[in-house]
Amino acid sequence: MNLSDFKKMDEYMELTHDYLLKVNPFYGEFLKALKYFDVLDNLRHPTAEWSTPNNVIYEHQTLALRHFPNKRLNDAKRPVLILPPQAGHHSNLSDYSAAQSLVRVFHRYGYDVYITHWKSATQEFKNLGMNDYIRLTDEAVDQIRERTGVYKIHIVGQCQGGWQSAVYTCLHQDKIATLVTAAAPIDVFAAPSEIVDNAQLPMEFFEFLVSRNNGLMNGKFMLWGFKNMQAEEHYVRKYFRLWEMIQNGDEDAIRRFRHFENWYEYTQFLPGRFYLDIIKNIFKENNLTKHGAFSLDGMPVDMANITCPVIIMAGKKDHITPPAQAFALKDLVSTPPEDVVEILTDGGHIGTLMGTEALREDWTAVNEVLKLAI
Repeated sequence: MNLSDFKKMDEYMELTHDYLLKVNPFYGEFLKALKYFDVLDNLRHPTAEWSTPNNVIYEHQTLALRHFPNKRLNDAKRPVLILPPQAGHHSNLSDYSAAQSLVRVFHRYGYDVYITHWKSATQEFKNLGMNDYIRLTDEAVDQIRERTGVYKIHIVGQCQGGWQSAVYTCLHQDKIATLVTAAAPIDVFAAPSEIVDNAQLPMEFFEFLVSRNNGLMNGKFMLWGFKNMQAEEHYVRKYFRLWEMIQNGDEDAIRRFRHFENWYEYTQFLPGRFYLDIIKNIFKENNLTKHGAFSLDGMPVDMANITCPVIIMAGKKDHITPPAQAFALKDLVSTPPEDVVEILTDGGHIGTLMGTEALREDWTAVNEVLKLAI
């Protein structure tokens, strides 16, 4: 067959397609059903990627420190280090898409941006604990300080990255200019939440989950836990919404659905010891609210050691980290009250971290406050 034969075949298939749409009303529904299952089939193999150009400037164990060069860079501004959540998902939540990127919000204000990209743990690193992740964070901070010549940097933590940023700051206050936490569980008993209730199961249950993967915590287990907190949404409603999008031919909505589900379903492994440290110290014993209740590498963890300006964000509709759990940080630090800023978003948990409205309004407010930091 030559090229003209293929063109004729293509024209024939197009005519046949148009004809069937006209004479057979079920043909159109059949095509929509095919598209519906095609979307779901593609989501069986999620991938992870970044939306803003970047490069890895340092790697050690589960850490890959990524630098996001800024075309609008103002050398007078301090660098910003973002710590994404470690809840079984990929760190690209901080750079989710071109339209929903915390990196790009900071870029617009002229900041030099870095992200701690936490890689999926392998058996080699299954015994890394909370102390190791604070050490790796310190390595990242020192790399940035050496690279930029700036002694104190801004640190921004999202969700679990928020308490991690707070813990790091209380141990290394001399290296941090401003602490920003977003939807971060600090006092987990300050307000009820299902995730805290679930964490009260016997420790043996969590140890069993870790043992299932020979010392690693499978992110899929964590994902299932999050889904079960809103079971009807994740197992029923979203599939009805997808069918409505296809029925209405809303390609933009379908694209957004694909993008979010691809990110949400992509999971990683955590070191088992790190996961168990979190369950014990954060969610069972609420140790961040107690002065020196536990130590990391011989240094007592005490939020009272934080004296720098602090910005705390929380989501009004957050069912994972209710606002009271996040805002409790203000009563634990030694920062003067006039240097503590509270921002309440209208969104939920993920909306606070990367929602379009939160990035446009609330994270812009964060940047306006940082401009005032010394």
